[in-house]
Amino acid sequence: MDTKSLFVRKSPDFYRRTLILMAPVILQQLITIGINFMDNLMIGAFGETSIAAAAFGNQVYSFFQFICMGLGSGAVVMSSQFWGRKELQPMRVTAAIALRVTALICAVFTVFSVSRPDWILRIFTNNPDVIQTGIPYMRLIGLTFLLAGLSSTATYLMRSVGKVNIPLIGSAVAFVLNLFFNWVFIFGKLGAPRLELVGAAVGTVIARVFEFLFVFGYFVFREKRIGFRLRSFLLPGGSLLKQYAHFSLPVLFSDMLLGLSLALTSVIYGHISAEISAAQSITASLIQLTTVINVGMSGASAIVIGNTIGEGAIARAKQEGNTYILISFLFGLVMILPLYLVSSPYIGLYSIQTETAEIVRSMLRCAYFMLPLETVAYVISKGILRGGGDTKFLLLADSSCVWFISLPLGALAGFVWHLSPFWIYLFLRVEFPLKGIVCFIRYCTGKWIKEIRSE
Repeated sequence: MDTKSLFVRKSPDFYRRTLILMAPVILQQLITIGINFMDNLMIGAFGETSIAAAAFGNQVYSFFQFICMGLGSGAVVMSSQFWGRKELQPMRVTAAIALRVTALICAVFTVFSVSRPDWILRIFTNNPDVIQTGIPYMRLIGLTFLLAGLSSTATYLMRSVGKVNIPLIGSAVAFVLNLFFNWVFIFGKLGAPRLELVGAAVGTVIARVFEFLFVFGYFVFREKRIGFRLRSFLLPGGSLLKQYAHFSLPVLFSDMLLGLSLALTSVIYGHISAEISAAQSITASLIQLTTVINVGMSGASAIVIGNTIGEGAIARAKQEGNTYILISFLFGLVMILPLYLVSSPYIGLYSIQTETAEIVRSMLRCAYFMLPLETVAYVISKGILRGGGDTKFLLLADSSCVWFISLPLGALAGFVWHLSPFWIYLFLRVEFPLKGIVCFIRYCTGKWIKEIRSE
C-alpha cells in the first residue's frame, strides 16, 4: 500500500520510537515533581518563613529551567535533522555552540545568585525575615546553575539521537541522593549539623553535582553517536552559528517568555485574594499530571519529525504530524474522566475552607473543557512545528497569545470586571486553545517544514 495515501502512520516502528523517547522524559518530569514535593514537605516543618523563602528561590530556579528548556530544545531543532541525515560533524558543531551559549547564560545566573541573592529575593517579597532566611539558600542553589544547565543541554542533545536512558538514570539517582541528604542536613541526622532550610540547599547541591558528573561526564567521555569530546568545545561555529541564531534563539526567547508569563500569572492570582491563589495552586498540581505527558509527547514528536525531515521524507513527516495531533486530541479527551473522578478525593487532601474548595472545583470544570485543545496546542507548538524548524512563527504565536490576549484579559477579569474565579482562570489559560487553533492552521499550510542544511 502507498503510505502517502494514509492519513496517519501505521508503522509499529514509529510508535515504538515514540514510546522509547516519551517514557524517559515522562519519568524525568515525575522525578522533578517528586523532588519539589519532598523538599516542600520537609521544609514545611520549620514554619511559613522557611516555606516562603524556599518557594521564592524555587521560582527563580523554575524560570532558569525554562531557559534551559529553550536552550536544549533549540539545539534539538538542528541536531535532530542532522542526525536524520547522519551528518555528525555539524551535530558536534551545533552541540559546541549550544553548550557555549548555555555556559554563558548560566554563569550570569550564578553570579547574581551568589553575589546578590537579596536583590533577587526583593523582586518577590519585601519581608525582611524571608529575605534574610532565603539569602544562604539562594547562594547555595546558585552554585548549581552552571552544572544543571550543561547537564540539561547534554540531555537534550542525547535525546535527539535516541539516547534517553543515561539522563533518566542520572535523574533517578539524583532524586534518591537529594532525598537522603535533605533528610540528613535539614534535620541533622547521622551526626550532621541541623541546617534546616540551608540543609535543603546542601542536599540539592550534592544531587546536582552527581547528575552533572554522571550525565555530562557520559556525554563528553563515552557517548558515541554524536562523538562530542572536551576538545569539541573549541570547534568553530562557522556558518552554523548564524543558523543556530536563526532557529534556536526564537525557541529560547519563546520559553523564557513562557516562564515569565507563568510567574506573572501567579502575581495576578496572588493580588486578587489568598483563596483564589491557593485554589489555582491546588488546581495546577492536579492538571500537572497531563502536562507531564504533554512534555513527553512533544519532546518525542520534535525529535521524530526532525529526524524524518532530515532524511528528506517530507510526506512521511506530515503523516507523523497528523498522527501526533490525533493522539494528543484523543489523550486530552480520555484524561477528562479520570481527572473528574479523582478531583473530589484530591481536594479532600487539603485543609482548606469550603469557599476555596468550590473555587478549585470551578477551575477544574474550566480545565476539563479546555483540556483536548490544550494537549493539541502543546504537541503542535512544542513538538511538531519545532521539529520542523518553524521557530520564528512559534515565537510570534507564543508571545502574542499570552502577552496580548491571555494576561491582559485575566488581569481585567480579576481587577476591573471582578468576574468569578471560573472566568479569571479561563482567561488566564485561554492562550492554550487559541495557540492550538493558530498553530493548527499553520500546520495545515505546510509552511512549518524548514530543512536545515550544514552548508
